[in-house]
Amino acid sequence: MKKIFLFAIVFCTFLGFAQAQNMYWVFFTDKNNTTFDPYTYFDAKAIERYQVNHADLYDITNYPVNQEYENAVNAATTEFIGESRWLNAVAVTATEDQIALVRELPFVARVQEIASEASTTQAPVFTQTSALYPGMKQVSLMEGEKFQQKNINGKGVRIAVFDGGFPDVDTHPAFKHLRDNHQIIKTWNFANRKENVYGYNAHGRMVLSCIAGIMNDTTMLGLAPGAEFLLARTEVEAEKRKEEVWWVQALEWADQNGASIVSSSLGYGKELHNLKDMDGKTSIVAKGAATAASKGILVCTAMGNEGDEKEWKMLVTPADADGVLSVGAVNALDCRESYSSFGPTADGRRKPNVVACGHDMVAMGKGNYAFSQGTSFATPMVSGFAACVKQMHPEWTAKQLLEEIEKSANHYPYYDYAFGYGVPQAGYFTDGKQEEKAAFTMTEDEDYLYIIPVDSKNTGKLFYNIQNGDGTLDFYDVKRLGTSFLVDGHDLIDSNKVYFSIPKSMLENGQTVNMWYGNQYAQYVMGKDKVDAADTAITLGESIMHSDFRGCGSAAKPEKDIFKHRKKMYSYEFVLNTSFMLPAMWTPTGNIHTTDRVSRSLSFSFVNNWQVARVYGLGFRLGFGSSWYALRDYTDPQGSNMLIQPVLYPNPDEIIKKHNLKTTQFDLEFTQRFILANISKSQCYIEAGVFGDWITGSRLKTKTQLDKHTFTHVERRYYREGLNKLDCGVRLRVGFTNRCAIYGQYRITPILKNGIDLPKWEIGIQIL
Repeated sequence: MKKIFLFAIVFCTFLGFAQAQNMYWVFFTDKNNTTFDPYTYFDAKAIERYQVNHADLYDITNYPVNQEYENAVNAATTEFIGESRWLNAVAVTATEDQIALVRELPFVARVQEIASEASTTQAPVFTQTSALYPGMKQVSLMEGEKFQQKNINGKGVRIAVFDGGFPDVDTHPAFKHLRDNHQIIKTWNFANRKENVYGYNAHGRMVLSCIAGIMNDTTMLGLAPGAEFLLARTEVEAEKRKEEVWWVQALEWADQNGASIVSSSLGYGKELHNLKDMDGKTSIVAKGAATAASKGILVCTAMGNEGDEKEWKMLVTPADADGVLSVGAVNALDCRESYSSFGPTADGRRKPNVVACGHDMVAMGKGNYAFSQGTSFATPMVSGFAACVKQMHPEWTAKQLLEEIEKSANHYPYYDYAFGYGVPQAGYFTDGKQEEKAAFTMTEDEDYLYIIPVDSKNTGKLFYNIQNGDGTLDFYDVKRLGTSFLVDGHDLIDSNKVYFSIPKSMLENGQTVNMWYGNQYAQYVMGKDKVDAADTAITLGESIMHSDFRGCGSAAKPEKDIFKHRKKMYSYEFVLNTSFMLPAMWTPTGNIHTTDRVSRSLSFSFVNNWQVARVYGLGFRLGFGSSWYALRDYTDPQGSNMLIQPVLYPNPDEIIKKHNLKTTQFDLEFTQRFILANISKSQCYIEAGVFGDWITGSRLKTKTQLDKHTFTHVERRYYREGLNKLDCGVRLRVGFTNRCAIYGQYRITPILKNGIDLPKWEIGIQIL
C-alpha cells in the first residue's frame, strides 16, 4: 500500500511540472526510527563546548531527519534544497499541486513558504590603498593592543564565518599565517555542495580580514589571527530565497565541527520580511540562531545598514534572536554611523548589544588593502574580540561570554537603541573594570533636572535616555557639553554651554533618566531621587543628535523617527504670515465695501516666547506687512459718494469697475500660550493675544471705464487724511508645531474715519 501511495505521488509530479514553482519548508511531526551517536557525529571541540555549556548532546534536535519522510517529500516535489535537523524539516521547490499533496502526508506537521530574501550588510568600498591610513582605529577603539601585549589572539578558538564567498583567501598575503599554520580547518560551499569557497563574492574576504587579517606582516586588521576557522558559503545573488536554508544548514555544520563562535555579516530584512517579523521568533534564521545559542555557540551578527532608510530603520534578522550578539557600527571617533540600524526588536527587546568600528581597513583583491564601511565589518571586529575573551576564559558558557562582553563596553551599564552598551574594551579583561570617577553633578528646580560637568572645560558627550518601568526606552539622545573656540591661538570653553537640562514634564509618568558622561553613570527618578536645588537657570548644551543619531527606533513604529523633546525657557523665531479676509457683514447704502474678490494680507514677524511653566508661556511679536482690500464695483451717476471727485472724469455717467485699497503697517502683539502637548521637539498649543497696528501708508487704486475706455488712477492723499492710523484687535492661534499655525483675528476699530466698512474678520496661516 505504501509503495502504491508513493507511486501516485511521483506520477503527480509530472502532471504539475509545468506549473509555477515555489520554495517551501516542510516540517515533520517526529523523528521516529532514527538513531544518533554524538561521539561519532561531533568533532571533539564540539563535545567539549557542549560540556562547558551544560548542553545535552542527545537533545532530539541533534537527531537526523527521518530518511523515509525526506525521501517521500523529495519524490513528490521538483527540487530538494536542503534539510535541517534542528527544525526537523526539509526545504524543497514544488508546484501548488505538489505541495498540496505533501500537506496530506501523515508525517507532515506543516508547510511554510520560503518568502524571505537576504542581503549582505555591506556598504560601498572606498579608495584602495596599500599604505596604513593614519586614522585606522578598528583595533585601538577596542583597546586591542592590550590583548596583543599579553599575546591574546584567539588561539585555539574555532570561529565559523558565513558569507557569499572567500576569493583570494587561499593566496592573499593578509591570510598567509592562516595557510601556513593550517588554521582553516574546513570549508563548505552550501550553494554548490562542494568544498571550494575560494571565489564568488569578495565580501567574505573583507569580513575575514577584520577577524584575522595581518597587513604588511605587522599590522593586525582584526584581533584573532590565532583562531581556527570554518568557512561557509551560504549566499548566492541569483538564489535569494535559498539563502536562509543554507544559513541554517551552515549553523548545524558549524555546531558539528566544533565552532564556539559564528561571525555572520548577513541580514534578512525589508525585501520580503515585515517589520513585525523582527521579533526573534518568526524567521527561520532567528530560530536557528536561538537554537545555536542554546548549544553554546555565540552567534555574532550584524544589525544591518538600514539606519538611513525612511521605511525601515530597524534591525534585520537574525540580529533579533535571543542569545545572539548583535553589532552596530560607530566611526573612529566613537560616533554612530548613520547607516547602522536601530533597535529595539519588534517585541521591544534590547538590540544592539554592542557596537564597533564600521569604517575599517580590509583585504582587497590582488593583495591590496582599502577602507570599507558597514555593520558587516563592525561584526567581525567583535567576533575576533569574543575569540580573545574565550581564549582567556575557556570555561565560560556562551551566555557568560555575551554578558561579559556587554559589561566590558565603554558605556555600560548605560544603554540605548543606537549604541547598545557601547564599544567592548579589552582592558576590562586584562586590567579589570575601570574605576568610576565623578564627572558630573545634578541639580534641580521645579521644572528641570540639570546635569553639570565637574570640569567646566570638559567637552565630552553626555548620553541619556528616558526609560519606562518595563525597561523600554521612550527616547534617547547624545549631547556635546561644552563648545571650544580659539582666541589668539588659545582653546577656550564657552562656560554658558557646558550644562544640560531635562524638562521634568518628560518624567511625569515615573520614567527613569539614565545618564552616562565621562565614565560616570547615574539614574534619576522624579519624586524618588532628590538632588540639590539649582541656584540659577542652566542653558542647554550643544546637541549632536543629527551627527550621532539621525533618528531613533521604535518597537511599535520603527520606520518613524522619535526624537527627544527639546524645551527651552526662551525661544525666538522669524515667521511669515499670510491670510484672507471675510467680507464685511453690513455696509451703508452707496458706500464702497468688499465684494466676492479676495482681500488678503502678508506680513513678516519676529516672535519671542518665554515658557513660564510647563504648560503656560508668554510672548510678543513685532511684524511689518501689507493688506489689500478688494472693494465693490458700483455706478454713481452724480458722483456724490465717489471717493475720487470727478475732476479728471466729469462725465456723470462714468462706471467705476474696481477699487483696491492697500495699507502698510507695523504690528505689535502680546500673547499668552497654553501648551497642549510636546511632539518631536515642537509644541501643540493654543495662543491668545491682543494686537495693535500703526498704519504707515496707503494707496487707493481705481479702474474707471469711460466711453468704452478704461483708465487707472491712483489717489494717495485722500486716504492718508481719511485713515485711522492706529487700530487694534484680538487673535486666537492654534499651533500644530513650532513650524506651522493657523490663526483667526477680529479687528475692533475701523480703518477709515468716514465709516466705510472694511473687513474685520481675518483667517490665516503662520509658517516658520
